[in-house]
Amino acid sequence: MTFCRKDAKTQRVGEGEFETKRIRTRCYIDRLFLCALCVFASNNLINSPIAFADDWQFGGHAKYQYTVTGYARDDVQALYGDDPARDNAADLRLKAEKRAGPWDFSAHYELLAIHGNSLETRRRLATAGLLTGGTVSGLPDDRRRLFDLTDDLTDRNRTVAVQRLDRLALGYRTDRQVVRVGRQAVSWGNGLVFQPLDFVNPFSPLAIDKDYKTGDDMLYGQWLLAGQNDLQAIILPRRDPVTGGIESRQSSYAAKSRTRLGVLDLDLLAARHYDETLVGAGLVKSLGGAVGRLDVSYADLADGDGAWSLVTNLDYSWTWGGKNIYGYLEYFRNGVGESASARYATPNAALAARLARGELFALARDYAALGLQVELAPLVNLYQGLILNLNDGSGFYQVRGVYDWRQNVQLMAGFNLPFGARGDEYGGIPVGIPGIYAASGRSVYVRAAHYF
Repeated sequence: MTFCRKDAKTQRVGEGEFETKRIRTRCYIDRLFLCALCVFASNNLINSPIAFADDWQFGGHAKYQYTVTGYARDDVQALYGDDPARDNAADLRLKAEKRAGPWDFSAHYELLAIHGNSLETRRRLATAGLLTGGTVSGLPDDRRRLFDLTDDLTDRNRTVAVQRLDRLALGYRTDRQVVRVGRQAVSWGNGLVFQPLDFVNPFSPLAIDKDYKTGDDMLYGQWLLAGQNDLQAIILPRRDPVTGGIESRQSSYAAKSRTRLGVLDLDLLAARHYDETLVGAGLVKSLGGAVGRLDVSYADLADGDGAWSLVTNLDYSWTWGGKNIYGYLEYFRNGVGESASARYATPNAALAARLARGELFALARDYAALGLQVELAPLVNLYQGLILNLNDGSGFYQVRGVYDWRQNVQLMAGFNLPFGARGDEYGGIPVGIPGIYAASGRSVYVRAAHYF
């Protein structure tokens, strides 16, 4: 396997301004491996996962989504782009996994592509200095990761595509421990929508596809203790996105224990995350037929202040009118959130850093989340989700229907409806241009996924 780095160079682009440009050499990730996976996929797209005699497991998915998003006249997206915006997104994942005795190996190749109006708009917003958070394309990159396993296939005004390895890990396990090194994912915490204890590539509360978290290069260990207790730890080195050097203040080191205390599950967490110290605790308990959870975290911020965050939720499944129903209610306290909507456009340093790193997606202090899933038929489910900003009254309402058309084919359609007054989080945030706001827009989409 050949790992390629993108060198960074800083150049002056204006008076008092500097821009980091990445000098991209065409970096191809183990072509034989990728070609072998592609050949396998082309011959097996209609088959379910196969286990061969040598214990190799192959599988993956292919997904496509078409979205139409409408904006108000005074939305910055309408000012700088097309309204409505029509977008196409494709996601191909090919998986190769093997276990041999105590050893295991996994490699996931993914091809991600976006084509449409929103990409062109994001480029214009970035040029104008109005893009807030994420990459210009909206696709993941490896600027901060230890190894650069992402290769740009095309990058034009309305089209972008990347190929990358999202998993590449080697593990060793015994009856009492697991050690794994390489690109992998870890999920901690008990939140259903918001995740104060899950600080490594958490899902956005608005995400509709949560099949796979983005992987990171880390050393992971898990040790089983007496009873049903265990201890997990990670060492996750990162690079400075400007210099490209590995730095401790950009990295994460964390340990989490889980202990069974009668009818309670107790989590304890301690971490050094970027330049902050984090500690946290979580509880899970059955409450009749429901399950209650509570996570609390404290961050010793770089400026010397401290921030408490909390999430608590309750979920329950029941049958009504012959239909299977699942619902949840969650409250989130954002310790670094802004207490006044006037600060949304210029958030505090701790909040801005988390937003830029993609580990937090909330501007205010207090939120409520509600969800309901109804099984309309054995193969048809209706999902509804509502996120409410309790400080300014704005919110985000999501509805989607999912039809398991065939054994390995899923069809989905839905809409996203943000609401709120101008100046509120989901109603539209001022962007510094008089009378212009940044808002999510109302969108409808159709989606198809094939698993093999």
